[in-house]
Amino acid sequence: MKKLNWVILGTGTIANSFAKAFEAEKATLYGAASRNEEKAQGFCEQYAIPNYFGSYEEALNDANVDVVYIAVPHNHHYELIKAALHAGKHVLCEKVITINGKQLQEIMALAKEKQLYVAEAMTIFNMPLYRKLKEWIQENDLGPLKMIQASFGSFKETDPSVYYFNKELAGGALFDIGTYALSFVRYFLSSTPTEILTMGNLHESGVDETSAIILRNKEQEMATVSLTFRAKMPKQGIVAFEKGFFTIMDYPRATEATFTSYDGKQQTIKAGDSAEALNYEVANVTEMILAKKENHTLTLTADVVEIMDVARKDWGLVYPFE
Repeated sequence: MKKLNWVILGTGTIANSFAKAFEAEKATLYGAASRNEEKAQGFCEQYAIPNYFGSYEEALNDANVDVVYIAVPHNHHYELIKAALHAGKHVLCEKVITINGKQLQEIMALAKEKQLYVAEAMTIFNMPLYRKLKEWIQENDLGPLKMIQASFGSFKETDPSVYYFNKELAGGALFDIGTYALSFVRYFLSSTPTEILTMGNLHESGVDETSAIILRNKEQEMATVSLTFRAKMPKQGIVAFEKGFFTIMDYPRATEATFTSYDGKQQTIKAGDSAEALNYEVANVTEMILAKKENHTLTLTADVVEIMDVARKDWGLVYPFE
């Protein structure tokens, strides 16, 4: 059986989670790279990864590498994705995949030219529950979709050494937690939003702290997104059809949803394991590459990035390296 060799670029928090959880039938964790060779070596020893690289370039130049998982700060994604594609590697990149839509469109064109796959590591597009919900919706007469609500609030300390409130590292609530909420909304909307209204409060550091976003598409489906970095709010998603609604708690890695019909009857739909969230990403990307499947999620990701472009323009939020 053909197996793909994966390598991790970066050795931070999410890279550790990825390496610790990695288990795939058709993929092997071949190596990890850091700009610090000692860090790369220590990381690989910790997780029994066979190859370490003292630079990202060294990893990309290894002919045995098939796929790279990019787990570095947001502001480095664009350049590393391009470098990986030029090196002939498929890419799974942590969210947000790029800082803006212009960068992503360039990457999508390059991936098409090189006949390579690029995907964002968005759990919502990979958790089994969401695929099962789409099937459930198709099998049941729920009437037209009317409204989607997604909230996400997290209290973050204003430590400038951490990227949350660091403008130089593309911090802010939109890129860190908003991408989940918008991906949740876009997954269920029938088409790309054509109208976007938003208000946002900027933190004294210059990044976004709290915001509200309203969306509407050509089918007249509407969605609201509420975000904040300075208060806890439930990670709750509601998808409301004419004949009932789904409630999904902790939606980034959700394993169950409750459907409440218009007459009050409830039904629970379950699928997946939240502990396997990162492995679902690996398995789905690996299968997409090996089976040469169409890359549907990147189109959804592109729509999310475009919404964030509009929101940041309305707020006057521009990162110094853009």
